Amino acid sequence: MNSCSKSEVCECSQQSENVMLLRQVLAEERPETPPAAPLLHQVGGAHYKDLKIQPIEYIHANNIPFAEASVIKYVTRWRAKGGMADLEKAKHFIELLIELETREGSDGA
Repeated sequence: MNSCSKSEVCECSQQSENVMLLRQVLAEERPETPPAAPLLHQVGGAHYKDLKIQPIEYIHANNIPFAEASVIKYVTRWRAKGGMADLEKAKHFIELLIELETREGSDGA
């Protein structure tokens, strides 16, 4: 059983209410900061952010499929990020695309 007297319980209750009121006042005084626009924020470097148009903007605007988009991404960033490894990744995606399109009998048109 609780050993607090009736006056102590009232005091605890009043303190809780005061804390809640203080939190409300502080929340009202602090304007909520809007999240950074995703195109202005980049995780892991600035190799896309510093471009005039980011690969994702071009890819999205043109509805480019995954394999082709990956080639664009790696070829765009190879000097600023991954070096020759990025060119190898782009080459790998081109080879995958050729294999998949050949297997499906597509002529690319």
